[in-house]
Amino acid sequence: MMIDTGSFSRFERNMRSVKSAERTLALFELFSRRQRPLTVGRIADELSMPQPSVSMLLANLRELGYVTYDAEGRTYVPTIRVALLGSWINRQFDRAGSLTATLADLQQEIMETVFIGIQNGAFAQYVSAIHYHDPRAMRAESGQHRLLTGSAVGRVLLSLKPDAEILRWLHRCNAEATDERLQIPASAFMTIIEEIRERGYAQTSGDMTPTFGGIAVAVPGPIGLMPMAIGAGVPLERMDLKRDRIAAALKRVSEVLAAIA
Repeated sequence: MMIDTGSFSRFERNMRSVKSAERTLALFELFSRRQRPLTVGRIADELSMPQPSVSMLLANLRELGYVTYDAEGRTYVPTIRVALLGSWINRQFDRAGSLTATLADLQQEIMETVFIGIQNGAFAQYVSAIHYHDPRAMRAESGQHRLLTGSAVGRVLLSLKPDAEILRWLHRCNAEATDERLQIPASAFMTIIEEIRERGYAQTSGDMTPTFGGIAVAVPGPIGLMPMAIGAGVPLERMDLKRDRIAAALKRVSEVLAAIA
């Protein structure tokens, strides 16, 4: 049997391109979380990448003008070019302040960890998070994934979809779930969706992490972009006491952002 070596080579090139893209995005998400210059060794450790691969990636990005190198500290940091890539999106929110500022204000108001999330396949992914400095507070970082059906962000985003589409995502999430308790029967999950639609927010109580719950509301994406959700992670010991106040604060933020989307 003849093997099409040309097709195989193209496949290998495509796979290398995908891996390179994933590593580039992971690198910038790491900078977003750490918010300081980083050495090659630190990046390699945090991303579980070989140091030669990190060095090559940084060299390419430096040549393109996306990172700069400090020879004295032997550190790299993103340039303003990275910030400008998404500035056209953030400008959609300028009349009410940036998303980051809005999230910071919310965190100060409710005194819990807060985050913004989007759907990424069968998962909800945090795209921005601010941790509340309390030893008992929930920890959340940009880039983290949570199963759509097991997280407050994921559930509120699913509630925006038609029922038939929700059931398709539920089937996929049940297949993806690594913990049997996260595999939810269709009838039970649709009851959850109805409750979210009625009260205007989603809540979880120890679904993903036994000692924490989440509350989230949906926010329309600007200029036709995908919907987002803004939420808070709350220790279960504080959930009953703070639920109504947090839900009200999240709804106010959602209304402000929706008005300018």
